[in-house]
Amino acid sequence: MKCFIKALLLCIFGGLVAAFAVANRAPVTFILDPFSPFSDRKLVPTIEAPLFVYLFVAMFIGIFLGAASVWIGQGHWRQAARARSKEVAMWKREAEVLKAGLQAAPGAAGTAAAPRALRSYL
Repeated sequence: MKCFIKALLLCIFGGLVAAFAVANRAPVTFILDPFSPFSDRKLVPTIEAPLFVYLFVAMFIGIFLGAASVWIGQGHWRQAARARSKEVAMWKREAEVLKAGLQAAPGAAGTAAAPRALRSYL
């Protein structure tokens, strides 16, 4: 059911994108010169494409920049996770060394200390 809802929403979104693209298919000239009214237009680099192409490119650039800024902003969390991972590995190695030392200790071959009973105040 969940997959069906996702597919349905994806189809609706795709239909909206297609309708948007059809509605904005008129060619638009993109002039790469901020001073174009004062210069010769034949010398200025231009790109002519449908309007929806410019809008989609702007949307994808915005998505990329947003993802990059979130990734950069969360850098301190990734750094903290790496530090904690190293610390966990260190403690795990130390626990294994201590466990091996207890097992190799004289007189501790088959005798293990019995755990203390937990107190309950209920």
